[in-house]
Amino acid sequence: MTASFVQGQTWTRLVTTNDPSPRSNASAIYDPVAHRMIVFGGRTDAGSVDEVWSLELTTYSWQNITPDTGVMPAARFSQNAMYDSASHRMIIWSGQGAQLYNDIWAFDLTNNTWQELSPDGNTTGVPLKRYGTAAIFDPVTRRLVNFAGFTTSGRFDDTWYFHVDSLKWVDKTNLAHPIARCLHSATFAGDRREMIMYGGQSSGYLDDIWSLNADSFAWTDLTPSSKPSGRYFTSNVYIGNGTVVMFGGQTATGVSDELWQFSLGTNSWDSIPQGMTRPSGRSSHTAVYIPSTNRMIMFGGTSGTRLNDTWEFSFTPTSVNYDDQIPMGFRLEQNYPNPFNPVTVISFQLPVSSLVSLKIYNLLGQEVATLLDHELLDEGEQEMEFEALGLPSGTYFYRFVAEAVSDEGEELQVAERFISVRKMILVK
Repeated sequence: MTASFVQGQTWTRLVTTNDPSPRSNASAIYDPVAHRMIVFGGRTDAGSVDEVWSLELTTYSWQNITPDTGVMPAARFSQNAMYDSASHRMIIWSGQGAQLYNDIWAFDLTNNTWQELSPDGNTTGVPLKRYGTAAIFDPVTRRLVNFAGFTTSGRFDDTWYFHVDSLKWVDKTNLAHPIARCLHSATFAGDRREMIMYGGQSSGYLDDIWSLNADSFAWTDLTPSSKPSGRYFTSNVYIGNGTVVMFGGQTATGVSDELWQFSLGTNSWDSIPQGMTRPSGRSSHTAVYIPSTNRMIMFGGTSGTRLNDTWEFSFTPTSVNYDDQIPMGFRLEQNYPNPFNPVTVISFQLPVSSLVSLKIYNLLGQEVATLLDHELLDEGEQEMEFEALGLPSGTYFYRFVAEAVSDEGEELQVAERFISVRKMILVK
């Protein structure tokens, strides 16, 4: 079994212009169309704000794009923000300001206008008002998925999803799940169809990490024995290849300046070397991952005083192969050529007859191509050609699932299962 590992690079403090005022507990997304970071809300020294700011990631110029007129969400902090690629909009939900909120809003990134998707209010069939939640957006099922948070009745441990097209909430709380909490964080491993939830606050500082299957809504505790100290209000991003990166947070001994990675292939934490130049320790900051340049952009937070500095960390990952439950003789090769334009070949080996699926995903976790869909193949060396016509340049993942089968009467019985995910790069 091998897994992604991030080789440390030095931080760079970005020289930005027209900076927002210092703030904590804002939320942010990456807009891949305009190549910019979008930041909403947060808590300033003057109180909560309803501002929307854009950081252009070529010139590093900030711009206040808050609408002057029209409906808009109330000023708030500690809300969630997510990117809806199909509709090119930022979705926000929950938070705290003059009160706790459970409304959902969409900000059109083309027209800079707000639309309310779900009103604020405690009614039957919706989650209670809350802040300090952890939520992700699944672009495949078009669901906003949320776990826990601090409600009008205290900390909760519920799991819900909101479908942004039907505008309906569904309660998916099950018997096996993490304990009640708030101030935790989450990121979406789209190529694995998993929401990864970390840390937070309960009666103390939490240090557990969990995976939620985005299709079955089954929770799995991934927490290893060796791990960072408990903390809350961290920033967490998913950089692909089964790797979650976490910076900072509030710990029992103060704010942290640590950078950690968690491998979903081995369920292990590792500290990432940062060099001498690094951000000050902080919590309540926000960060986004930029797939096209393989870097994390981090803004603001608090270290006793609120901050408005902007930093970038560039990643240098090693080659990756995530294998889970590997039967002897199964193998997935790296595509060749890689990088490619527009045709590449994916090879794999089957030790026995197997039901095989081979699908291509982009960095948002959206399926962009299906080469094999649960098809029965004979044992031996196999290869499939992938032609990326109509797809933009960038990083993609191919996910290979093989189920070894045997004949039991007239039915095929699954004996073993092999899963592997690899990264490939399309350059046009």
